[in-house]
Amino acid sequence: MKKIITFILFMSIFSSKAQKVDLDRFYFNVSYQILPKEPVSFEKRTFSSRVRLGGALQSYIDPISLNDKINIFGWKKVEENGTVDIELNLEDFVESGASPQTRVDEKKDKDGRVTSRTEYYSVTSTYAARGYAKIKGPHTPTETDAKVQAEKTIQAAAPTNRFLKNAIVKKDTTAVTDGYNISFNGTLEYKSKEYTDPSAPMKEFRLNRGAIRDQKLREFADNSLNSFNSNINYTYGFKPKNDNEILWILDAKSDEGNAQIEAIQAVKALFATMKADEPIDDLKSNMQPLIEYFDSLKTKYPEDNKPSRKLRYSAYYNLAVIYIMLDQPEKAIAESEKLIANDYDKSDGKGLIEKANKLIASFKASKLNTTHNPALK
Repeated sequence: MKKIITFILFMSIFSSKAQKVDLDRFYFNVSYQILPKEPVSFEKRTFSSRVRLGGALQSYIDPISLNDKINIFGWKKVEENGTVDIELNLEDFVESGASPQTRVDEKKDKDGRVTSRTEYYSVTSTYAARGYAKIKGPHTPTETDAKVQAEKTIQAAAPTNRFLKNAIVKKDTTAVTDGYNISFNGTLEYKSKEYTDPSAPMKEFRLNRGAIRDQKLREFADNSLNSFNSNINYTYGFKPKNDNEILWILDAKSDEGNAQIEAIQAVKALFATMKADEPIDDLKSNMQPLIEYFDSLKTKYPEDNKPSRKLRYSAYYNLAVIYIMLDQPEKAIAESEKLIANDYDKSDGKGLIEKANKLIASFKASKLNTTHNPALK
């Protein structure tokens, strides 16, 4: 009788662990920084800027207002002689011409015969814009920049130096230069609405020519500023970013299910305290009991059946996500590799490894080890 009770108890435990396991996505908010590509020490993160406008733009754009919109996240703006010094120059903006356009709309029957034909008329005007930004500051040339410069050096010297005719010059791509330029040269286009009257679009264009030009001029200024701010922050800035991340949590009315709901509530509450420009040492410490809980699930469900592998998958996945958000990509990779070996949804493990490696690469480029850096004030 004792053996029968023991067997029934064993089967009951096995059955409870082998039952269907449902996992649900639970979202939590995180705040962090996109790290710069150019490393600059904290105390040197100052920038100065000026805006210069050509005659065609001076009546329409306020240079002071435009200058106020130049920003490098995490850096302090100073009047002059910043570590990064910027000159934004919008030189010229002219109308290149306006030309009539015709579009033909034909309707056909099932046999392909044209049953109706309508011509629509419009006007297209183009505008030539010239501008550039000159950035003086730390800048590591890319391999492409260096290769082009080396080729130019050879081409310039080769006609007068027979020994350079077939020379190959290897450029030092790690050298720091004194800055780089950004061009805003290009064209903008305006297209009127369509009319069936061939004379209507040109009349409408001539009537509103000045307003259309002003609109496109401001569009040029806005596009140039947005492009510049994006570029300068890619190079130097600590741009704050807010995201939603997910954890996989057991959906079950059981002790384990209740523990996991409690865990995700704690994750949400703790990560809600995260700020992009503040250290996360306290958060790492406060997350430790949750990390230990998810870690315990790996040995709590050791069986080689799908439900157990699914629960272990959630443990590996959740730990990898948490470690990435806590700026610990090496630990995230270790959990992701175990996720792949667990043989349940391997693609998630590969995706997490890729994400962790990108974080490691950004640490290497910026010479930092966190995505939570204070701003210089």
